[in-house]
Amino acid sequence: MQGRPEIMREQERTGQAEVAVIGAGLSGLAAAHVLRDHGLSVVLYEREEQVGGRATTRMRSGFCFDPGAQYIHGQAPVSDALLLERFATPELVAIAKPVWTFDSQNRIHEGDPRLNSIPRWTYQHGLLTLAQLMAHGLPVYTGCEITRLAYTGQSWLLFSDAAKIVAEVPYVLVTAPAPQAAALITTSELPHSLQQTLLTELGRARYRPLLSLALAWPRRTLPPTPYYALVNSDKAHPISWLAREEEKGPTRVPPEWTLLIVQLAPDYSRAHWSWDDQALAERATALLSDLLGQQLPKPDFYDVQRWPLALPEPETLLDAEAVHGTSAPYRLFFSGDAFIGGRAHLALAQGQESALRLLAHRR
Repeated sequence: MQGRPEIMREQERTGQAEVAVIGAGLSGLAAAHVLRDHGLSVVLYEREEQVGGRATTRMRSGFCFDPGAQYIHGQAPVSDALLLERFATPELVAIAKPVWTFDSQNRIHEGDPRLNSIPRWTYQHGLLTLAQLMAHGLPVYTGCEITRLAYTGQSWLLFSDAAKIVAEVPYVLVTAPAPQAAALITTSELPHSLQQTLLTELGRARYRPLLSLALAWPRRTLPPTPYYALVNSDKAHPISWLAREEEKGPTRVPPEWTLLIVQLAPDYSRAHWSWDDQALAERATALLSDLLGQQLPKPDFYDVQRWPLALPEPETLLDAEAVHGTSAPYRLFFSGDAFIGGRAHLALAQGQESALRLLAHRR
């Protein structure tokens, strides 16, 4: 580099952090706490205006719903320790009713008793609650996208979208989805061999898109069900997931209303990605009518969330050793769903694992 631009004042507020975590989803937040527990100073940068990533919650027209991740699996050591101990709150609730299945012929069956015996954790006011609890007390800068890194030989410079340096740190942990991480590496200044190897490894990950719809009707329109949600068992239906949000708690929907979360299958989402929200709501209503065996009217309320990088394809998950065998000597680390899959409890575990990997290298 030909000299260094002036450091932004933001760096003065964050101090001389030892680790910059790029991305404040569950993985990045979990990693930050492990690093802080071991005495390292950490700062997080999040491109969106709020933390949590796909573990998010929306408030619309009196409805509270989770358009991305639906709940957090229990009986997982890392997430149980965080939810039940470190960030314990009366807001945490277990979803009482089970998940049933349906197939491409719209036949509904009771779910797996073993799987339904595992707790499904959520929060009275949405999954975003966990991310907010975890972010409290951490130096997190939302609405701050890191668009470029530069390796100086001794440290990393982080540039914002304004092309100004926002931090200089010895260690960087990138927790963004693999395509976003690859875009960052493409624009960064680092040894050519490192850059090419990382782009090759990160480029192996492939992601599924997801259209997630929230649809509301007066509760009299849809009778009570013995299940909380339905999941497609043969992967051959346009709908992959259907859930009743009011089953997560009475504060989720206004009295006498029901709110369904409809998540469309990857291929179906891809084929209908450009449809406008109203057309998607009408199509989803028709699909629901077929699945539930009753003619549903137009929903009184609808909301559409598009997730272009919803879940990594299982067969394209990245090898953490292959990535870090090249990057760790430069004190550059990666975490996130591309290594372990797109479930909330896995994201928390992956964040802890990536932090421990960084700590082991630091020793």
